[in-house]
Amino acid sequence: MNGVSKKTRRSMLIAAALILSAAIIWLVLLESRSYTRAVCRRLEEFGYRLSPADFYTQGFGAGTSISRVVGVDLTEAAELSRACGFPGDTEKTGLVELMLCRLDSDRVLYVYVVDREPELVFIEDVSSGALAPVNGK
Repeated sequence: MNGVSKKTRRSMLIAAALILSAAIIWLVLLESRSYTRAVCRRLEEFGYRLSPADFYTQGFGAGTSISRVVGVDLTEAAELSRACGFPGDTEKTGLVELMLCRLDSDRVLYVYVVDREPELVFIEDVSSGALAPVNGK
């Protein structure tokens, strides 16, 4: 920036700092109001400390249901989900997304979201295939 006056350089640095600050504030506000953050807050009720970055999210599209996407019997998972206060309706049609989180080397948390609301939530033990509720009961 040779040939630029100190006043201009200072003004440009201040403008850049203001733009960066505004972008960071905007990002924080958007993330705090996201549906993935809402899912994390809901799971905090069960003692989990998760952030949206802990999840791998896969979208399946609109106009479908969890049962059509998965194609297997989810009766046990739905019962476990309902026992923890989640709807567990595998036939609800809408925008279906799956959020996965590896809790440890043996357990994976499944959160099926329909229209940005958690619908089916359960834990699977990957070594045995056994399902468990998120409330640890």
